[in-house]
Amino acid sequence: MTGTSRPRRYFALPIFEPADTARALSVQRAGSGRRPRSQLCRTRAMRLDLVSWVRARWGWEEWPVVGAVGGAADRLVGRDEPTAVIEGALAEVQRGGTAVLLRGDPGMGKTALLDTGEEAARRIGLRVLRMTGAPTESGLPFAALHQVLWPVLDEVQDLAESQREPLERALGVRDGVPPEGFAVAGATLALLAHAATRRPVVLLLDDLQWADPSSIAVFGYLRRHLAPLPLVLIGTTRESAADGLPGRMVDLEPLNDRESEQLLRTLHPWLPETARGRVLRAAGGNPLALHELPAQLRSVAPDHPAFRADSPTTDAVAGPFGGLPLGTRLGGLYEDRVRALPDGIQYLLLVAALGGTYGQRLSVLRELAGQRTEMRWAKVLEHIRDSGLAHPDTAEGSLVFRHPLVRAGLVHMASPAERRAGHRLLADDMPATHPQRIIHLAASAVGIDAALASLLHAKADSMAAQGGDAEAADMMARAAGLSPDSGTRAARLVAAAVMAAAGGRLGRSAELVSAAEAEARPGRPEPAAAYAFAVAYTRLQLDGDPTPSIELLPGALDLLAPPAGRHERPGLLEAVFFLLVVVAVHCGDERAWAAVERHATAVSGPALVCLRAWSGSSRTGPDAFDMSARLRETVPALPEDRETPAAWFLLWAAAGLDAVGEYDALVAPFARRHTFATQDFIDALRAHDAFLCGRWEETLALSRRGADTSASHGHAFNQMLFLLNAGQVHAARGHDGSLTALESALSAHAGARHLRAITERLHGLQLLRALGQGRADEAWRLARSLAAPGVVPPRAPWFHLTLVDWVQAAVESGHSEDARRHLRAVRAAGGAPASAHHAFLMTVADALAATDEEAEARFAAVYATPGAEQWPFPLARARLAHGVRLRRSSPGRHAPTAAMAHLRSAYAVFTRLEAAPWARRASRELDPTVEAAECVEGSEAFHPLLSAQELRVAEYASRGLTNRQIGDLLGLSPRTVGSHLYKAFPKLGVTTRAGVARALEETRNARPTGPRGRQGRPGRGGRP
Repeated sequence: MTGTSRPRRYFALPIFEPADTARALSVQRAGSGRRPRSQLCRTRAMRLDLVSWVRARWGWEEWPVVGAVGGAADRLVGRDEPTAVIEGALAEVQRGGTAVLLRGDPGMGKTALLDTGEEAARRIGLRVLRMTGAPTESGLPFAALHQVLWPVLDEVQDLAESQREPLERALGVRDGVPPEGFAVAGATLALLAHAATRRPVVLLLDDLQWADPSSIAVFGYLRRHLAPLPLVLIGTTRESAADGLPGRMVDLEPLNDRESEQLLRTLHPWLPETARGRVLRAAGGNPLALHELPAQLRSVAPDHPAFRADSPTTDAVAGPFGGLPLGTRLGGLYEDRVRALPDGIQYLLLVAALGGTYGQRLSVLRELAGQRTEMRWAKVLEHIRDSGLAHPDTAEGSLVFRHPLVRAGLVHMASPAERRAGHRLLADDMPATHPQRIIHLAASAVGIDAALASLLHAKADSMAAQGGDAEAADMMARAAGLSPDSGTRAARLVAAAVMAAAGGRLGRSAELVSAAEAEARPGRPEPAAAYAFAVAYTRLQLDGDPTPSIELLPGALDLLAPPAGRHERPGLLEAVFFLLVVVAVHCGDERAWAAVERHATAVSGPALVCLRAWSGSSRTGPDAFDMSARLRETVPALPEDRETPAAWFLLWAAAGLDAVGEYDALVAPFARRHTFATQDFIDALRAHDAFLCGRWEETLALSRRGADTSASHGHAFNQMLFLLNAGQVHAARGHDGSLTALESALSAHAGARHLRAITERLHGLQLLRALGQGRADEAWRLARSLAAPGVVPPRAPWFHLTLVDWVQAAVESGHSEDARRHLRAVRAAGGAPASAHHAFLMTVADALAATDEEAEARFAAVYATPGAEQWPFPLARARLAHGVRLRRSSPGRHAPTAAMAHLRSAYAVFTRLEAAPWARRASRELDPTVEAAECVEGSEAFHPLLSAQELRVAEYASRGLTNRQIGDLLGLSPRTVGSHLYKAFPKLGVTTRAGVARALEETRNARPTGPRGRQGRPGRGGRP
């Protein structure tokens, strides 16, 4: 998608329902925005409309109360909700930090709301730091952050040197190479935390759509870490530029007819009725237009058409705003004011609009005014004041525009030649070392300029090396536009695409790939390896399609492997290797596996550890080694202050070992990384780890946020990972509606793209749900679809996650010998378990499949596993199975003490996890008197015609289980099961098992026909 068009929405999927709610799947398509169609880069975005959002709960640290938001301030018409949100955030600042993002079209009142917030904050004694974004500064790293922190820069001396140095270098007050973004983000947080110890701080960030990506990343980092601080962050942005910006989103919609008329009458009671309707139409609910249009009309002659009788064929303010991305009808108004000024002053204002903070300095404008006009400086300022477009702030030494729309309107109204001349004037005026000079040179260039293209290329490489890939991509693309031949243009476009991908701008990367392909036709762009990586990465992330990776990356590895690839971009070899490992894991494609194994000797040690962790080849053969030990040895050697390729490999290796949570040192560097592709990938791994460790609410919270963020950025692959993580919780909790919707949405998508890991994990979720609900035969069918008994699927690194489920399905469906045969095959195929979690799952599976003679020793091994409690769900399932075995060995009303202890422990864990189906299974195995007390009218285990035990037996019989299978589950002999069925059949009105299921449903609301016992059970009638 490009420009201001909305992203396509392919799925509206209610995957995050409350436990008691199931919503239907809805598939819809909306929007007309399209990405460039490319031979190898046709991208689609898979979007989710999240209909349930549960905010994570954070601990609040108490801070001294500075004051309370006092409240008789005039409210903005039609803006009660955002005003209340801002006031609430300020009032609660003493309890902890929060972030708010106001999003809307130009003129929707965003700046006015910030002004209101600033007044309220100052009134209660808060410290306010404010910035305003500028288009020409959007390509300059940390320009917006510079505005925010300048008033508190004196306090940077109180920071540690390791924090002070990167921050001062980023803000230009210390010489040296600009640091990477995460170091600046951490230092910024420390500086603001220090400032907030004196009094709470409010950050007001206006026009974030024009802030540079590096500053946006820092603001996003602040938003994620401000919870414990007395810090409020309030930002504004335009509708088309809200993706990726920090804070709780508050959309500012146009005022409705009643609100518009109320505001117009309040601001301009003098306006004649003949003009009122026309103004209301022209304004279109835009508050700024409602304020400005009548003011302009007041200055015209009384016979102006606007004051005549309203007519559909005339309009007092015809003409759109034009050049603004989200154009309104204010362009004509500002154009009249601008055109009324002398040419020299018009040009001066254009230069100020193009030049950002540098161009708005009064000293700079005064010097330029001497070159463009013969007026005295005082007369120039008089004209500017009288126009109402801007005013000089002598205290700050800068020109202040009345509103950002004025600045945008000036640029919009200027011709391309005028804009180029303005940029050239700024470039000539700036010192040769000024960082913005090259930007203005690029904007002023026309046609081919090989020398400037080379300068831009070098600058882009320098910025990328310093971590500014997002900004470097645009600079490299401009270098491509100035290049003299198609081959050079294509190569630079490919380089820009790689930079954009590294900076998390995947949509931009796809556009650049398409442009490179157009330049290179009929061939493919060069360099081939970089082109392959850009295509493969964008297609995998944006469309969830691994096909380009499988087709292109093996050849790219051949090109990049030493010595052939020594001249390629640094780090590209390992980036390609990492991407291909990820694809191999999720597809199981032998071409991908063969390529990474063929080049294993060309990559670093951490890359090899990653490969071995996922391929399983580390645990057999002469080169076998302990993966966990290798991780423990390698992780401490990683740099603590920056992200490296080695950290990527080791983090993915830890994910393969289900051990992400054990290595905080791996996650820490990425926590400071600001690209959303990176953050989403890390959060997906953390969500899976949280599920394994029983922190299911954390899994859902991370998955909700991650799926929403991935959808907003069009990252389909990460979105699928988040959905699968949420699906694990829904399967364990028996949320049929959510799980069915997820399966319907993902199965076709993953199947068409041969994402084997996705489809197999979906089958695994179905298997887990069937087990929890006691559907043993269905579970066994699903288990066999994953793997035949005694056959371990090749290249299936996710298989261990379903091993316990597979074995339990076999045992509960009467195929215990198949379970034991399968476990023997797993041992023969995989050698030693790769990690503690893998080993624990194997131990649990062994216990479930054990013979009666082996069972006690096998279950004891489960409980003796060091750290077994960190994986509560499989541990509780082992206790449940153990308790059932012990009950079966001592039939009767009173089970052994040991059985009761295991069952109660399992029930407590299932209840804490809110795994209702599993909790019901545990409760049904508890003491019969407890069961009977729970089987009261209105409960799920109640039937008006049957006793509790008869109901259980009948339900299992309705699912096709034999008497022996039912007896094994309930601790009864087959003869006793037959006796219960003999009593239940006449009560239900059936004579065979085939009609039991339907009869249970039809008679559940029937009235009992016999006397009821004291427990509320129907009387046991005699034989028919």
